[in-house]
Amino acid sequence: MTVLLIIGAAGIVLLLLALFVGDVLEGGLGVDAVAGFDSDVFSTAGVAGLLGGFGFGGALGLELSGLMWVGVVVGVVVGVLLGWGAGRLTRLLRRQGSDVALNTSSLVGVEALVLTAIPEEGYGQVRLSHGGHTVTLNAKAPIPLEVGTRVWVSGVLSATSVEVLPVDALPGSDVIGR
Repeated sequence: MTVLLIIGAAGIVLLLLALFVGDVLEGGLGVDAVAGFDSDVFSTAGVAGLLGGFGFGGALGLELSGLMWVGVVVGVVVGVLLGWGAGRLTRLLRRQGSDVALNTSSLVGVEALVLTAIPEEGYGQVRLSHGGHTVTLNAKAPIPLEVGTRVWVSGVLSATSVEVLPVDALPGSDVIGR
């Protein structure tokens, strides 16, 4: 039983390492480069789930039945289920941020910060966060804007440029006509 508990503890340690050093650990162990297999199946979290489930599930099966073969079978079943679940969860989490592409047409109304001064009827740059993406875009404004000015996107000119107005220049305000 001690060996099974040590295997389970090794799974917990591997899981903690995966949480703290993530992709560095996967690259170092080479589990993301197993030929012919999807890296999410053999992710560090999946291997940790397999080890932890096998160790602790096997120890529980051995303790309840008193038979080593029952402990091994229970450990394998629990380990495979936990490893599969951890691999699926890893795949889901990795896919979460990568499927969302930034759609510039949805930027109208989003607040941004001027990075490069915007001259009157000229272009500068703004940085904004939208949909989990931080983006730097070219920006045009009807009035000159200094670096650090908080602005909002009033229109989309192209995929890489927007029209902006100062935050205090709400539609219908006389700030634009200065």
